Amino acid sequence: MSAFTRLWRRAPLWRTALLTTGACTALSVLFPAPWLATRLPAYAHLASSIRHALPGQGSADSTAEDGSALHPDEDQRTVSVPPMDAQFEGSVAFAGRRVPLPAGKWHPLLNYQDDVSHGEILTSLYVRSEQGIVTGLMIAQATTQSIPLSDTQVVQEECHSTFNFMTESLPQDGARTECWMTSPVRVVNSVFLTSNQALQALVSSPLFIPPAVQRLTVMGFELPPVLVDAAWNHIEKTKDSSRVDFMSVHILLSPAESGSRKVPGAPENWSRAGMADSPAVADFVQRSNAWLQGWVPYLRQGFDGSLSTTAPPPAAAATDPAFHG
Repeated sequence: MSAFTRLWRRAPLWRTALLTTGACTALSVLFPAPWLATRLPAYAHLASSIRHALPGQGSADSTAEDGSALHPDEDQRTVSVPPMDAQFEGSVAFAGRRVPLPAGKWHPLLNYQDDVSHGEILTSLYVRSEQGIVTGLMIAQATTQSIPLSDTQVVQEECHSTFNFMTESLPQDGARTECWMTSPVRVVNSVFLTSNQALQALVSSPLFIPPAVQRLTVMGFELPPVLVDAAWNHIEKTKDSSRVDFMSVHILLSPAESGSRKVPGAPENWSRAGMADSPAVADFVQRSNAWLQGWVPYLRQGFDGSLSTTAPPPAAAATDPAFHG
C-alpha cells in the first residue's frame, strides 16, 4: 500500500479538500469570471474550446457566436456601476468618441460591455432628473472595434417602423447609413413597452435594462408612465468595406409636468394615430421632432471627432422639450 493510498484512507479532511480543489479548478476553467476572461483572453479562449468539446455544449455556444453581437452569452458580459454622484454637462467621452449631452446634469447609471464579440460594443446609460422624477434617460451604444454589417440589423430596423412618430434619414451613399426618429415608449411597472419591435429589443434587453431600472428605484428616482424616444443611428463602413462602425444614441424624454409624473393626454393618445386627438400630446411630439432635427448635427460631430471638447453645444440646441431648467 503506497503512502498516498494510506493518506487517502486515514485523512478524510485532506481527502475532502483535495476533491473540492479539483472541482473548483474545473469550474473556473469551464466558467471563468468575466473580469478574468477580459484580462486573459487566452484563458477565455481555452474555456470556450473546452465547453465546445463537451457533449451538448457545442450547439449552444455556436448559436451564441453566430447570433447578433447585441445579444451575447450571459457569462461573457461585463457590467459596471459608476458612482451616481458623478455628473456631466456639455458632452461625455464614449467609446473613443464623444456624445453631446442635452441640457442639464446627466448622471452615469450603468456601463455594459459585450465581451462575446471581443468587447466590440459598449453600452452606457445616463439619467437626468428633477425633484426625483426622471426627465431624460439616455442609452448610448457604439463600437470600439468594427463589426460585421449583419450585427447591426436590429439597429437598422429601428428606423423602419411605421409606429414611429417621425423617421428621417440621409441619402445612402454606399459608405454610411444614418437615420433619426422619435417613438412612443410606455412604462408599465418599470417595464418599457413600444410597438417598434426593433426598439423593443433594446429597451427590454435583459442584459442592462433591469439592473439600470433597479438602480433607479434604489436611488429613489421615479419614471413617468410615458417617454418619447428621440434616437439617432449612424453606421459607417470601414475602408475595406467588409465591416462597419456604428453609434446609436437614444434619448428618452419625459413629457411630464415639472416635478410630477403626470403626463398630458390618455395612454391611447401616445401613438402616431392617437396623438391627433390630444393637442397637448401632439405639441410635445412636434417639439421633440423639431429638437431632434437640430440636435442631429452635434451627434454626427461626436461620431466623426469634430465635436468641441471645451465648448458645449449652444443652449438653444441643447434644450430639449423635457428640460425644465
